[in-house]
Amino acid sequence: MFSIRIRIWHKLFFSILLVILLILLVNMAVTRYSFQQGFGQYIEDVRLKRLNNVERTLSGLYRQYGHWDFLKNKPLLWQQLLFEHELASQPPRNAKQPEHHRQEPSARLGSARVYSERRHHAAVLPPHLRGRIGLQDSAQTSIFGPPASKNDRKLPIMLDDEVIGYLSMRRLKGMRTGIEQRFERDQVKNLLLTGILSFVIAVIVSLLLARAFNKPITRLTGIARQLTSGQFDSRVEKISRDELGDLATDLNTLAETLDQNQQSRRQWIADISHELRTPLTILKGELEAMEDNVRELNSESIQSLSLEVKHLQRLVDDLYQLSLSDQGSLTYEKVAVNPFLLLQNVAEGYELPMQQKKITLSVACDEPCPMVLADPQRLTQLFTNLLENSLRYTHEGGRVKIQCKKEASLTICFEDSEPGISPELIPRLFERLFRVDNSRNRDSGGSGLGLSIAQSIAEAHEGKLTAEPSSLGGLKITLELPISSG
Repeated sequence: MFSIRIRIWHKLFFSILLVILLILLVNMAVTRYSFQQGFGQYIEDVRLKRLNNVERTLSGLYRQYGHWDFLKNKPLLWQQLLFEHELASQPPRNAKQPEHHRQEPSARLGSARVYSERRHHAAVLPPHLRGRIGLQDSAQTSIFGPPASKNDRKLPIMLDDEVIGYLSMRRLKGMRTGIEQRFERDQVKNLLLTGILSFVIAVIVSLLLARAFNKPITRLTGIARQLTSGQFDSRVEKISRDELGDLATDLNTLAETLDQNQQSRRQWIADISHELRTPLTILKGELEAMEDNVRELNSESIQSLSLEVKHLQRLVDDLYQLSLSDQGSLTYEKVAVNPFLLLQNVAEGYELPMQQKKITLSVACDEPCPMVLADPQRLTQLFTNLLENSLRYTHEGGRVKIQCKKEASLTICFEDSEPGISPELIPRLFERLFRVDNSRNRDSGGSGLGLSIAQSIAEAHEGKLTAEPSSLGGLKITLELPISSG
C-alpha cells in the first residue's frame, strides 16, 4: 500500500482555507439571518405605515357617525376601505363600476347601502393580509378581523386626543407578496454568488499564504539536509524576525559548531598521530640502529628507549583519562577534605626537582583553609598537573608561587615566572594538545593534555580553572572551588 505524505504546506493551506471558510459561513449565516429579520421588520413597518391612512379615514368616519355601528356586520365596506388604502386587491377588471365608486373614499364609505347592492364588486384581501388586520373599539372589543393579542402591533385611532379604537396587525412570519418574495430570492442569490466568489478568493489567498509560509521552512530543510550530508559550511540567510528567524539563527550556530568540531576533530587526529608517531619513530630508529650494530646495546641506549616508552605511556594514559572524562565514566568519590593539606603534600614531592632547576617554590594560605567536597585522588592529580606545568616551562632560576585564600569560594592561585605567554594565546591553553611554540614546546616533555585534564577535574568538582598573565612574568592559573557547607 502506498502511504500519502502530507507536506506541511498542505496542512497550512487547508488550515488557512478552513479558517476562512468558517468565517465566511458564519458571516453568510449572520447576514442571512440579519437580512430576514431586517427585511421582515421593514415590511411590517411599511404595512403599519399604511394603516396610518386607514386610521385617519376611520377617525373621520367616526366623527361623522359618532359610533362604530356603521361598520358592524358590513365586511364589504371594511374590505373596500382597505382597498382604497392599497391594503386589498382591486375588483375584477370586467366588473362595471358604479358611478359612486369614483367619489372620494369618505363619500363612498358614507353609506352601507351601496355595498349591499354591489357585493360582487367587493375588494378582496391578499393572502399575506388575510386574518391579520383587525379593528377594535376603545374597549378593545373586536369589530372586524381577528381578536387582538399581546403580540399584535396596535395603532390607536385618535379623535380629539381621545382613543376611540385600535387598528391591529398580527405578526406572521413568512407571509410575503410576490414582489417581496422575488426581492428576497434575488438577495439570497446575490449572497450565494458572493459566497462562491469569496470561496474562490479564499482558495487563492490560502494557496499563496501557504506557499509564502512554507518557503522559509523549505530553505531550513535544505540547509538541515546539507548539514546531515556533512556540508558544515552551509548557512541560512536571515529570513524573518519571528520564530523561523530564530530557528535559522540556531541552525547557523549549529552549523558553525559542527564545522568547528569537525576542524577540531581533524586537528585532534593529526595531533594525536603526530604525538604517537614521534616516540614510535625514535624507538624504531634506535632499535634498527642496534640491529644494524650502528649503535651499541648498552645502558645508555636502553635508558633512551625507556624515556621514549615512558613518554608514550604518559601520552596514552592522558588520552585515556580524557576519554573517560568525556564519556562521564571518570569516577569521583567526594568527601570533605582540606585542599591545602593535599596541596602541601604534592608540593613537597616537587621540592627536589624545583631545587635542581634552582626554582624557588612557595606555598602559603592567608587563613585556615576551609573544607571542600572533593575526591582527594583527583584533586591531587589536578595539583600535580599544575605544578608539573610550572616545573616544565619555568626558566632555571625562576620562581613559583602558590597562594590560597578564602572568598566567596576557595581560590588557589598558581603563578610562575618567565617565560610569559601572548595574551591572545591564553584562551587556548586548555585546548587539548595545544602547546605554545618556542619556550613551551614538546622538547619540555609535555603532551599538551595536562591542563585539559586539570580543567575537566575542576569542572567535575563544580569549580573553575582560568588563566591570565602573571605579575611574576609568566603564567597565572586560578582554581576556584565551592566551599563545603557541611
